[in-house]
Formats: sequence, structure tokens, C-alpha cells
Amino acid sequence: MSGFPILDLVAGLIFIYFLLSIICSSAVEIMLTASKVRAKVLAHWLTSIFNKPITLPKDSKSQPKTLGEALLDHCTVTALSDKGKSNSYLDAKNFVTALLEKVTFDPANPTAVAASIDEYITAISKTDILPGELQRVFLIYANEAKDSLADLTGKTTNGIQLFRNKIEAWYDSSMDRVSGALKTKYSRPFTFIMATVITLVLNADSISISQYLYSNPEARVKLAGQAYDATKNEDFIKQVAQLKKASGLDKEDSLALLHFTDSINTKFADIGRAKAALETALPLGWQKADVQKFCAHPGAYTLTKLAGLVATILAIMMGAPFWFDVLNKIANLRGSGKKPEGGAKEKTT
Repeated sequence: MSGFPILDLVAGLIFIYFLLSIICSSAVEIMLTASKVRAKVLAHWLTSIFNKPITLPKDSKSQPKTLGEALLDHCTVTALSDKGKSNSYLDAKNFVTALLEKVTFDPANPTAVAASIDEYITAISKTDILPGELQRVFLIYANEAKDSLADLTGKTTNGIQLFRNKIEAWYDSSMDRVSGALKTKYSRPFTFIMATVITLVLNADSISISQYLYSNPEARVKLAGQAYDATKNEDFIKQVAQLKKASGLDKEDSLALLHFTDSINTKFADIGRAKAALETALPLGWQKADVQKFCAHPGAYTLTKLAGLVATILAIMMGAPFWFDVLNKIANLRGSGKKPEGGAKEKTT
């Protein structure tokens, strides 16, 4: 395909890693969706940060609850989640509305609402349902918003909106940290487990695959052609874009997640297509030859096989977006440079 067998071999091997990573990522998303990990992580953050009990109206028959538990059940954020449970994502604006409603709630006058930044400052100063540090942080935000409003010459906003914007920014930054915890505690371990299972089941040995492609020019050229075509495939491009986003808890990630986990059947279809592409390119799975090689040279075979399998597992851990980007660079490298002209021009004497 490229005129350089080694380049085709590398492109083919990267394409295999890309397909295996798609299978792994799809399986991990199925696991995360089925176990509702994102919702559990978000609920844990809310209940651990906002752990002080709230004051209920005198005529309320509800059981005492913490501020975090109250936020989980607040009408502005609950959507279709069960009582005491969180959604996979909470919009910053809705979260701030629910939080400020609880913070400024006055049991003596349930219908009263804060109408100015000064009233918010007073309510936050008197509340006992916020952690001390967070109470002071919110007071800093409120006073900063008040000062910023005073400095504005053209009043295109108001102090309350400036205050809300600061809390929304704090919430979004907190979600970045929560997303990091989600990846560290769940996504990466799940990915490692699935990468190991997929590699062992398919016997995806990087060393054996490389040797096979090197000694089979026809298979190498065919696989390289599929690899280069994949960089222009709209389905692959769209799927990689979704994979890059469907890993966190912010708004953009959540929107991508809704599409990515729209249907479990879609994920199985992705797995099926990727596996089919692999099987048409090279033989996978455990063969009798593996048993024969082990019996002939058990020590050398075990070390070589283990190294090949570990290399594949580590490659899958890099993720489909990474390998797709690398494949694009190789495809660009292959297509770069000026094409030679139709024939050499004879020199005139």
C-alpha cells in the first residue's frame, strides 16, 4: 500500500489496537451504565460535602435529612431519578438554584425569597446547613459579586447573577475533580479488566500478530488498506469523538454520554463490527499450534506469549482515540510528499 512494508505493518498493528480498544471501551461503558457508577459517585460527593442537617417546616412530615440528601430530591435536579438517588449528571444552573433555595429558606416565612445580593449575604451568614469553609467561600463570592457590580459602568447584569456565576464555576471545577476520581476509581480498573479479558479470549498477542503480518504480505497489505480507510470512515470518526467526551460529569460529557449509551444493543453492535473487522484481517483465538509450541518449548513460549499479551493489554489501555490519532498521523505521513511524475525526462544535449 505505502511502498514501505514496515509502515504498513505498523499501521495494521495500530488498527488492531484501535479495534480492540473500541471493543474494550464499549464493554466498559456497558458496565458503567448498568452499575450506574456515575450517579453513585455524584451522590456520594453531594452527601459527603453537604452533610449538615437542614431545617424543615414545622408542618413537614418528612424525615430529617442532610442538605446533600435534600438536593438529591430537589425538584430542579431530580428528573426521573429515584428518591434519594442522583442522576448521572446535574446541570450547574439547576444545582445552584436548588442549593440557594435551601440555603435561603426561612421556616418562619416559607414563601419569602432573597431578592438582592445583600439578602443573599445575610441568609448565607445566618445559615447553619453549610460547612464552615464553604459558607465563607460563598460569602467571599457574594461580596466579590457585589463589588464587581459596583465597579461596572454599563450594568448589563446584576449582583445575583454574578454571584450565581461564581458558584456555577465552583461547581464545574468540582465536577472536574469528581470526574478524575471516577476515572481513577472505576473507569481505569474496568478498562484494565476488560482489556485483559479481551486479550486472553482473542489471544491477541502483539508479537505473534507482528510476526504473522511480517511473513504474510497479502494479509499485511489488506489490513493496512483497512487501516488507512478507517481514518476517513465517518462512523469511526463519530465514535472516537464520543469516546473522547463520554468519560466525565460535565455538561458536554453528559450530552455525549446520552448518545453513547443510548442503547446497550448499539454497544454490542459496535463490538460485533470491530470483532468482524479483526477476524477478516488475521486469525485470532487459541489454536492447536499454541499447544504444540508450548509442549516443544514451554519456557520460551510462555515468556514470549506473556510479553505479547501484556503489550496488547497496555496498548488497549491507551484507548481508541489515542490509536485513531496515531493512525491518522501515519496515514498523513504515507500520503505526504510530491508524487513522482509520469516518467523521467530525458536530458537534451
